[in-house]
Amino acid sequence: MNNGWQKDKEFKEEIGSFIIAFSEFEFGLVSLCSMTEFDLRQNDKYIIKYLGYTFEKKISHLTDFISENLHELTPNWDKIKKEIMPINKERRFLVHGHMNYGLPNEHITTHIKEKDNITTKRQKLEEIRSNTNKIHNLISGENGIRGEFEILFTKTRINKWNKLVNDESKIIYRINSEILSD
Repeated sequence: MNNGWQKDKEFKEEIGSFIIAFSEFEFGLVSLCSMTEFDLRQNDKYIIKYLGYTFEKKISHLTDFISENLHELTPNWDKIKKEIMPINKERRFLVHGHMNYGLPNEHITTHIKEKDNITTKRQKLEEIRSNTNKIHNLISGENGIRGEFEILFTKTRINKWNKLVNDESKIIYRINSEILSD
């Protein structure tokens, strides 16, 4: 019996870790979205606007902006999208799906509605943990949206801004006292 309660606790901890990691990733998207507005000096104001966007709308907004304005980032962005879309589906199962499991099972079963069908998925702790690790990599790993990609996005965006404005409105982008903007 004690093993069943332990398994229940482990599932809840792993699902909680997944949800927190996904939330961090989604806030990274909000931060990038806020930089798509014209006046970068008002960046903080725009965070509120994008907090209300759905995940899909944030992805769509960034895809459109990158395609139209920062096309040199398209390969990086496409890689991120390719990796996150399957994890977003896992989020639907864990966060929005109907979940049932009986103690002391080694898996949980969740159900979501897709179009007019119910899709069922069984997941083990290791799968949830693996997806959480994938999210962490998308946040701060190679090409992470709160790491290398964010730096590249911000530098490119600021450089384009600086070409459009007078000297008084230019922005200097620094990381660890190193100037990255042109």
